[in-house]
Order: sequence, then structure tokens, then C-alpha cells
Amino acid sequence: MSKAFTKEDGGGDEGLTPARTRSASAEQRYITPEGHRALQEEWLSLQGPDPRAGDWPELEAGVRKRERERRARELSSILEEVRVVEPDPSRAGRVFFGAWVVLEDEEGEHMRYRIVGPDEADVKAGRLSVESPLARALLGKQPGEVVQVERPRGPVEYELLAVEYGESEAAAPGP
Repeated sequence: MSKAFTKEDGGGDEGLTPARTRSASAEQRYITPEGHRALQEEWLSLQGPDPRAGDWPELEAGVRKRERERRARELSSILEEVRVVEPDPSRAGRVFFGAWVVLEDEEGEHMRYRIVGPDEADVKAGRLSVESPLARALLGKQPGEVVQVERPRGPVEYELLAVEYGESEAAAPGP
């Protein structure tokens, strides 16, 4: 194997992926209380021994250990930098950070997302980063308003059907 693909210098962690850099759009990164708890729980789970360490060959166990340590450092850095934002019930009816939104696209398909910080975003799980073009277009809007978002394959319009603030996905409004 080429030396370009190996690390033979004795083993610091300088070859590991660095912690996520600050957001380009703002110095402060925000996170929902639920997202903060999830990151704290993940960080705590990485503090003890790997429960699956015995399942891996020695070389792979070393790689997994370094990856766990890297992820723990990354989470520690994120947890130090983020600001937890509690949903504000006085903002009900308009889209702000932490809101659940129900949208309808041009084909009549309904989708539900929560506007969250970039460190907890997962579109497949219904968590849309506040830094995404769609979330930015929705901020401050109220049900009945239409937003247009540019995508690589062209613009798309979404109608905002509902806005709700709540702690869990179960609290999200249905289509």
C-alpha cells in the first residue's frame, strides 16, 4: 500500500477529522433542548468503555477507540459552543427556531419538519437546519403564506399549512 494512504508517524491524532467548524452564517450556533439532551447523552455514552470492544479484532478495536475519542471531543466542543433555545409560546402562529411546520409542495405532497440547529439536523428524521434555504425562507412566516426555494433542478414553492411549538415529534401537527 502506498505511504500516502497510511499513517506511520507514531500515532498522534492529527490525522483524525477535526471537530465541526463554526457555522458560516453566524458566530453562535443554536440547538433545541431535545437536541442538546441527545448530544449530551451521546457524549456520556462515549465516556465509558466500548460495550462492543470485545467483538472486534485488535486492529479494528483500536480504530473504533480512536473514532469514539474523536467523536467525544467533537461533541464536547459542540456542547461548549451551542446555545440552547427554548420554544417561545408567545411566537405561536409564526415560524421561528424550534417550530414544527407542515408544508405542501406543488404536487400536493405534505411534509413535516422541525426547524433546528445545524448540529441536530436530519432531514430524513424531519429535522431541518435553520441554515437551510427552506428554513430561512420559512422564518417569520405564518400559515397560508407561500415560499419559493431555489434548488439545483429549479425553483419549488411550498405553502405553509401549520406551525406548532412542542417538545416532541408527537406534538407536531399532522397534515
